[in-house]
Amino acid sequence: MRGNRQQQRRDYDKRRDMQPWRKWYRTASWLAIAAAQLRIEPLCRFCKAKGRIIAATVCDHVERHNGDPVKFWNGPFQSLCASCHSGEKQRMEARERR
Repeated sequence: MRGNRQQQRRDYDKRRDMQPWRKWYRTASWLAIAAAQLRIEPLCRFCKAKGRIIAATVCDHVERHNGDPVKFWNGPFQSLCASCHSGEKQRMEARERR
């Protein structure tokens, strides 16, 4: 069963990476937005809510943008640590997709 789940994840990542908006994350504009967000909110929002002081490293879209350029570029944004972005946030979004 575990191998099947890993394959599903690889397939999902491959489809997601083919989306044209994935390139936006590598633009100078996005990198400037992300840097500004991390300066404004330097601590992980999820960790801070749990009383933990952890530096944020990821500028995250609070709401899924799904390729909508207005949502992508205008946010809202939040700062998260890599662990929360890869874990808790992804689980939240997976539940929303169901």
